[in-house]
Amino acid sequence: MDKKIKKQKMAKQVKTTTPSAWIVNSNDRGRKSIKKGKVYLSDKEEFQIELFNPLQDCVLADIKLNGKSISQTGLVLNPGQRFYLDCFIDDKKKFIFNTYEVEDTKEVSNAIEKNGLLEVFFYKESVVSLNNWSNKLSKIVIEKHYPSYYPWYPWGNVYYGTFTTNDYNQTTIGSGITNTSNTYCSTGAFDLTNLKLTSNNAFYSSTIDSNTINKNIETGRVEKGSKSNQKFESVDMDFDKYYIASTILQILPESRKPVETKDIKKNQYEVIYEQEKCIELLGKLGELRKAGILTDEEFTTKKIELLSKI
Repeated sequence: MDKKIKKQKMAKQVKTTTPSAWIVNSNDRGRKSIKKGKVYLSDKEEFQIELFNPLQDCVLADIKLNGKSISQTGLVLNPGQRFYLDCFIDDKKKFIFNTYEVEDTKEVSNAIEKNGLLEVFFYKESVVSLNNWSNKLSKIVIEKHYPSYYPWYPWGNVYYGTFTTNDYNQTTIGSGITNTSNTYCSTGAFDLTNLKLTSNNAFYSSTIDSNTINKNIETGRVEKGSKSNQKFESVDMDFDKYYIASTILQILPESRKPVETKDIKKNQYEVIYEQEKCIELLGKLGELRKAGILTDEEFTTKKIELLSKI
């Protein structure tokens, strides 16, 4: 773990009594403004994740981006430690937010719901006691005899499933979906030969209704950018099964940022100021024309130029 953190200009911090996370600028590490659980970034913008542990115990931070964990192990924070993470832990690639356009439909909205999603779950360090010694023993047994399932234990479960293929080369997934030569399930079955979906209620349309054409919206995902210089060390520690705190934020493109009332008022004041300034300049131009400094033609040209700005 990188122990060396340079001093930098910090944004105003709100006191917290639980482990928390924020999205900060990669340059000055100032915290990004949070609006109803959302943070807005520009395309190709790099950022860092600020992590803080105010507790007297060590905590493990399990960090997810776009719905997937950025590490198989997590990041340990010592008591009172604040750390600025700038990269995916396993391959040391910096966080970068990349945007692209998609159709504004319900179907697409479901597909991109985890785009830019930051989830941080904090787990407290566990100590062996009379109440949990059996769990510790189970962990040792699993880690020793089933190493391929570790490190998901104890934070996750291993699920098993079966895939069966019938005589018609069609696959059945789970016990609730079956398919025979005479019966077709309403949920459908996959034909492995032709890679097509066969179902009694499956259909398609060859025509497109012009009314169904939707506008595009901008979305974005956190991708892997340039190489990071941060270094990490492996530690042998145990943590509780259930998290004690969490931070969930959604990163969206700047184009999706709602306009606030104060911004509208600011723009109105700017327009009024520009109008008054142009009127003042028109008066001065009139004085210059009366004094013979400007010709009628020069005055008319400047007048048209100023009026176009109002």
